[in-house]
Amino acid sequence: MKASASLRLFFFAALFLLVRQFALAQGASTGDLHVSVKDPKGGVVTNAAVTARDVAKGLERAGSSDGQGGYSVRQLAPGTYSITVDARGFAKAEATGVTITVGEMAELPITVTVAGGKEVIEVSSQAELVETARSSTTDTIGQRRIDNLPINGRNYINFTLTDSQVLRDNAPNTGAAPTSGLNISGQRGRSNLVNVDGADATDNAVNGVRSTVSQEAVQEFQIITNSYAAEYGRASGGVVNIITRSGSNDFHGDVYGYLRNRNFQAVNPFSTTRNPAYTRVQGGVAFGGPIKKDKTYYYFAYETTRRHETGFSSIGQDNFGLTGVDVSPIFGAPAGFFPDIQATPDQAAFLAANPFPIPAFQLYAFMVGASSGIAVNGTYPAWFAALGPALVPAGLQQFPTSCNPSFAFNANFTPYCTGLPLSFQTLASQKGNFPVFEGTSLYSLRIDHNISSSNRLTLRGNVSPSTVTGIEVSGQDQPF
Repeated sequence: MKASASLRLFFFAALFLLVRQFALAQGASTGDLHVSVKDPKGGVVTNAAVTARDVAKGLERAGSSDGQGGYSVRQLAPGTYSITVDARGFAKAEATGVTITVGEMAELPITVTVAGGKEVIEVSSQAELVETARSSTTDTIGQRRIDNLPINGRNYINFTLTDSQVLRDNAPNTGAAPTSGLNISGQRGRSNLVNVDGADATDNAVNGVRSTVSQEAVQEFQIITNSYAAEYGRASGGVVNIITRSGSNDFHGDVYGYLRNRNFQAVNPFSTTRNPAYTRVQGGVAFGGPIKKDKTYYYFAYETTRRHETGFSSIGQDNFGLTGVDVSPIFGAPAGFFPDIQATPDQAAFLAANPFPIPAFQLYAFMVGASSGIAVNGTYPAWFAALGPALVPAGLQQFPTSCNPSFAFNANFTPYCTGLPLSFQTLASQKGNFPVFEGTSLYSLRIDHNISSSNRLTLRGNVSPSTVTGIEVSGQDQPF
């Protein structure tokens, strides 16, 4: 009986999470339309039949009446609709080209006329869609802007920066779990929530953004910068809702390619190499169409990025900026023992006039000398093995000479060996220029099926294998 109760509890918990995720997906990937129908004198029409039809996909949805001349069609997939209003005693009215965007709560006023000779009245001069019910501060980046605005590197999420309330977040990323790169409401990039087709695309461990899709596969996305609804919780910054493209009754495809090469690119003004390597190729293909007209559609997109560049670093110039007095003699060590630990003349004079107690001073010199060598070169100074016994206070064990490249002290100040991780980068290795290589691919496939006028099934899968090498990234050989 206990096992049975546990199974029932697990089932209801799983069902609750599934329903909750479904509700979040619906709210984050659709829009609502409210149509107010009035007669020529401004009176409300309560007996009308309102229908919204997705012209490209043949899906129709009927509106529900509130009994006061208002008709709501909820959870419409973003797209372009034709709205028809049919009421007894009035001519049939049709509004075409009505665009619904993600997260929108649009109001569409339509005035019908008394039935006459012409039974269908085209409403072509209706007022702009307005929103009166939404309290959040939002902006929508539509397909027109995505297709036509210039973008560096085809990172479409940077179109968010066209919103005056969004800035670029320059905090360093963490390898294979990069952030959204956006500073919304003064919060760092890991404080934002990113949804793709209504599904949470944020890594719950570090709030990084999981692999997304090619720019060619993005239909639009919404930015919510303030006062967003409760279903978007878990974000102290902002929310980005990305909607991918779907197929339609008409086949459509694109093939594209972009190339940058050193032969026709300007040299980076900060590079210390006269003719640095620079090749960046981005290309892909995207196409979609019907599997069964008015019923099932597909959309596939593939994009690849291949680049070989020359990174550069100012680290290490002018001896790491340490151009003062060598502190080795001050610490009781021979000149050059601390090759990269130096002091200004004023600091050197102060140290010489205010010596520390000899045992503590020697221990400090012993530890700092090793730390300096590890940080700069990944090894302790060459003098270390020979001079270690003279610098270590009496009673401490001699530093073992086999401990290259690093060491540490235990609680009793006894030196012992440690190892450096393979990804450790020394300061000396970051001087000058270094190669950068990237190989990234984006695959995505979306299938939509109209089950009925009230239900639609969407399946989407995407994967983005990526390898990036170069010491300017914090994660080497990034996994899937």
